[in-house]
Amino acid sequence: MPGLSLAQLRDQILAGTREKHFIHNSKSDGSGTNAISTMVYVPKFKTAGLPQPELNGIEMGGFWVDKYQCSQPDATSKSRGATNSNAPGLVAAVSQAGVVPWTDIDWNNAKTACANRVINGEACRLIGPKEWAAIAYLSWLLNPDLKGNTSYGRDHRDANSWENFGIKDPIAPQYAGQIMSRTLTGTGPSSWSHNGQANGIFDIVGNVWEWVDLLIEDGVYAHAKTAKINDADGITAADSTIALKDIEYPAWPASGVVTIGNEDIKYTSFLDNGDGTGALIGCTRGYNGTTAAAAANNATVTLKLRYCIAPPGGSAAKLSANITAAQTTIPYVYPDNYKGPNLPSSGTIQIDNEQITYTGNDGANLTGCTRGANGTTAAAASAGKGFATVNTSFNYNVTATGDYGQYGQAKLDLLSIDAELKALALPNSVSSGGNSNYKNLHGYWWRAYKQRAALRGGNWNDGSPAGVFALNLNNLPSITYTSIGFRACKSI
Repeated sequence: MPGLSLAQLRDQILAGTREKHFIHNSKSDGSGTNAISTMVYVPKFKTAGLPQPELNGIEMGGFWVDKYQCSQPDATSKSRGATNSNAPGLVAAVSQAGVVPWTDIDWNNAKTACANRVINGEACRLIGPKEWAAIAYLSWLLNPDLKGNTSYGRDHRDANSWENFGIKDPIAPQYAGQIMSRTLTGTGPSSWSHNGQANGIFDIVGNVWEWVDLLIEDGVYAHAKTAKINDADGITAADSTIALKDIEYPAWPASGVVTIGNEDIKYTSFLDNGDGTGALIGCTRGYNGTTAAAAANNATVTLKLRYCIAPPGGSAAKLSANITAAQTTIPYVYPDNYKGPNLPSSGTIQIDNEQITYTGNDGANLTGCTRGANGTTAAAASAGKGFATVNTSFNYNVTATGDYGQYGQAKLDLLSIDAELKALALPNSVSSGGNSNYKNLHGYWWRAYKQRAALRGGNWNDGSPAGVFALNLNNLPSITYTSIGFRACKSI
């Protein structure tokens, strides 16, 4: 959209935004009743007007997304519906206004409920990080003061007056001194929609946290890129050069590790023809202890680039050998396709519930280690176990054990401008106050150990840390809670 002013760009995007009522079955196998889901089309656009110039000009959009947070097909203004919250079975999640949202569901079951909605033969899916980012970037352009239920039925910036409230969800938890907590879907004022208009996407900020299709493991996010084998005869188990087509850009690294089926393959050179075709050269087959195998033409080749996003700006690695609880030298190696930064020369790391300080780093070993640092308990760990550095400015609940021990909490300063990540609105740096350019509305929570699933947006009592860019990486994918819901999207 070259040459457009911001005002013209806004008008063009608003003109392309539309909502549609999709009729589908209430069950994935077609054995249910008719249901209607209202979805909003997010038109294709290029980002503009963001505080970080590097984030402007990203091509985004071109998908349908739920106008409302998901609910069960038979939900009403007084009932969540008859389906067990965390056992959707064949039941499809629905996008409808004025009903109790579908909460108390874990990440995997939210994905199932989204996929159970089949429209014109195509399954919907849980909203992904790029779709969420597109809505966030659009909100910044169209409604930078986007509000929501962040303070017990109203936005924390609004007066305690009836016109600023949504409609009370009668089955939600109640709190002393508050008239409501959660609200029925889409019942707030138009300031709660992504574009500030009635045809917008509602409740992206507040009400309930929303699952997003993004996982981290020990602080590391694996960003998948794909290509396909480009060889009419396929490949044998011995081929050391693999021709590719449909390469997903930006360009692949000069060397790295890919996966085809169950086989890992290490390559030493990447040939890029610049037209979506190329080749992996110098391949070591059956890498990482996998088994070399033949594969057919058009088989998917997956490259996973690994980034440490918890803590933001931090580093991650994995143990290259078993360690005991008393060991003061920690051997490590970086994950395949790791995209820095590398571990600093000294610092603190977290392996599950143990923190370890170290004073030296020779590139393969952390030395001068103090085990069980900061009141934690030293423990043995096995080779391959991942770990990340600790941001000591945000080192909370340090001595707690189990899945929900130490965590970090701050506000976003800057989003990542990495070529692979800038379309995902992921954090780059944080502080206790947040960057005023982002209006201090965007909190970040993280645990850099074990597997965590992403939540975005905030809930009814988060106040100022809630926001369209807010990101919560505190929770296991298996958690269920009354303040966690989800929404679906579909390709056009």
